[in-house]
Amino acid sequence: MATVFIDYQRLVMQAYEQQKENNTLPHGLMHLTPAKLKEECMKKCTTDVSRKDEKVIRDFCGDLNDSKSCQVILQRCDTDKFRPLVNYLKGKSVSTDEKNIELLAWLIDFPGRPWEMRKTITGDDGIKEGVVLNDTSAAAGIPAARFGFLAMPPATGSNTHPGDPVIPEIPIHLSSTDDAGDKENEGIKTVEPSHQKQIGRKSTKILAAAVMVSLVLGTGGMWWWRDKLGSGGCMYWHEDHYEPVACDQKIPYTTVIALDAEKLKHFRKITRPDTITYDAVGKVWYAKIKGKMEYYTWAGEHPEVSGYQLKKITPYIIDVHIHPTVSTKQ
Repeated sequence: MATVFIDYQRLVMQAYEQQKENNTLPHGLMHLTPAKLKEECMKKCTTDVSRKDEKVIRDFCGDLNDSKSCQVILQRCDTDKFRPLVNYLKGKSVSTDEKNIELLAWLIDFPGRPWEMRKTITGDDGIKEGVVLNDTSAAAGIPAARFGFLAMPPATGSNTHPGDPVIPEIPIHLSSTDDAGDKENEGIKTVEPSHQKQIGRKSTKILAAAVMVSLVLGTGGMWWWRDKLGSGGCMYWHEDHYEPVACDQKIPYTTVIALDAEKLKHFRKITRPDTITYDAVGKVWYAKIKGKMEYYTWAGEHPEVSGYQLKKITPYIIDVHIHPTVSTKQ
């Protein structure tokens, strides 16, 4: 099933939601805080950890030193690095970095981990039978807004498929009596044949309207999602912004990551730092790479340096690095 990362993410989240319903989540995931999540990772590191899992831990913490054990890496890992995953699982954010999803897959022992290009993962790999979750998107238990889809009503019947428009059933209670003196069904209104025809016509109109509404919503959702994705389900950093790209396309010397609609739209490198004023405090982030200051319009990880988190700009940074002559005159 999973050929792009967003499909893999759905399955991981579905497995997480099911374990949550079963009360089988690890302690650090049941009581979500950055500190408890970090503690849970360190605890899990005491068991057997595969090389692929070690890479997930190193990528998450931004420490690629092979000589260090995963316990040492996690112990030195900044607790704030766990906050984005906590916020995502609590529903405070609608998207998160792929490294956070991989860490979650490791914590819940998702058998299809980690995601790899063209890797086939079935929904049965991480989902156990016996639990019915409220299905609000293509992956049960995951809010549809997290993936940008319009939620469709739950399908009924054995021949329905996910995504098919659902025709609501209109119950019509009809009753008749064998003779006028029969009191057995007293209290139930008898519907005459002419009235039955009227109800039948109204029901047909209601069903037709329901089909039309479902088709409009489904088509609208498809075009909205297609517009968000651009030309592919992934993206890469190009000079001062992200560009959408197909996940199987290779860009030389460039890392291709899962598409994030918000980053794609808002994440920009500020090429004219002299335009930054004190109003930018809380709205602009910076990084010092090889002794050179860089400024961005979005928070998170540096687009080209893996594991390097951008920092919020402060009046001190503006005084020292952007407008030093102004602060000196004052």
